[in-house]
Amino acid sequence: MRRHRRHRVHGTVYSCADCNATLAIKSDGLGPMFGGGDYQPNWFMVKNRVWQHGQREGKCRFLCAECLERRIGRKLSADDFRRSAKVNFDEGKSTKLRRRMRGLKPAKRLVNTTFTP
Repeated sequence: MRRHRRHRVHGTVYSCADCNATLAIKSDGLGPMFGGGDYQPNWFMVKNRVWQHGQREGKCRFLCAECLERRIGRKLSADDFRRSAKVNFDEGKSTKLRRRMRGLKPAKRLVNTTFTP
């Protein structure tokens, strides 16, 4: 019989409103977590017009790429993502998200994304 290890998360988990997939984990510094840093392989920012289009089905704070695509009725492309959002150029993005961002060029000045939970 094989046992599965459970990892204890020390921090805040941000999940997709539709499918509950983990988008990011913000560490609270109380314990080990994925190498000691924040985990955000599916964290991204799109342009306001794309986000507003995705909010027509119901307002929410966080969506994964697949659920946003389902809501807007098409696949995301590099033109949909914010060039100035530093989070879009962080290392460790999921393969699906990297494919959708392919060709996205960073702005000359990148801005850190902040929000209140």
